[in-house]
Amino acid sequence: MSSDSIRHTIKHFGVQKRKLPSSLHKKPSVLPAVEAPHPGSSYNPSYVDHQDLLHQIAEKELEFIKQEEHLDRVTTKMFKKIPQNKKEEYLLREMSEGLPTKQTTNLKSAEEDDNEEDLSITMANSKPVKNVKKTLVQRRKQREQKQAAYTRKMMKINKKIVSDIYKLKNFEQQIEIKEKKLEFLRQKRMMKRERESLMPKTLSKTKFEPLDPDFQLAEELTGNLRNCKPSMSLLKDRYKSLQQRNIIAPAIIKLKRDKAKVKKFVKPDHKINLDAVKLRLNKV
Repeated sequence: MSSDSIRHTIKHFGVQKRKLPSSLHKKPSVLPAVEAPHPGSSYNPSYVDHQDLLHQIAEKELEFIKQEEHLDRVTTKMFKKIPQNKKEEYLLREMSEGLPTKQTTNLKSAEEDDNEEDLSITMANSKPVKNVKKTLVQRRKQREQKQAAYTRKMMKINKKIVSDIYKLKNFEQQIEIKEKKLEFLRQKRMMKRERESLMPKTLSKTKFEPLDPDFQLAEELTGNLRNCKPSMSLLKDRYKSLQQRNIIAPAIIKLKRDKAKVKKFVKPDHKINLDAVKLRLNKV
């Protein structure tokens, strides 16, 4: 077979090669598969590393406590505690807020009377205004004023153009300032992208929550591997690592499935009336 016939056969009858997606060759995250733990979490750490680890954990706990206090302050402590015997009184006062009372109705009626009197006085004092036409002199003056205003405006524009020529240095400075600002914003965007590349993406409705850091107090340190107690599950650590590297979507692990409650009922034609059955049996 010639090369053309082979090409024709492969094109129409052969299996075409599929193009792989470009995302297949890209890593979903910059983070390494296995991160190096903090040196303070060792079974025999140095004093500085151990204190540094404890300091980091204490700072995180303080932030968490501060956040809880803030939420408590803006939710629970924001509202007053009302005793049970005064609830109805407060409710009645709240629901009747803004409703008209006797004093408000009297004030409104007095204001309406005053307004009516003022209107009657103004109607009596007002006189009809005649439509007086402008004279030729007034029209000429009006044209002259418009022309003078236009000339002043044009002079101002020309003056600004001339002054702008002498402001080239200022323009250069402004351009430099603008370029510096744009460069600063570009650097800021780059830093933001770098930070976001290290953070897990939102792949599901469940937010990613990292594992609590593994640490031991000074009294719990043994100094050797034989007496060291395991404190973290390796399987859970790997599972969280996959979530953090955007390979698996974060989810809540459920050991038991929630089964739907089946509603049972008897069909109308399957129902048995026991009283009717007893009557029939008695008759028989």
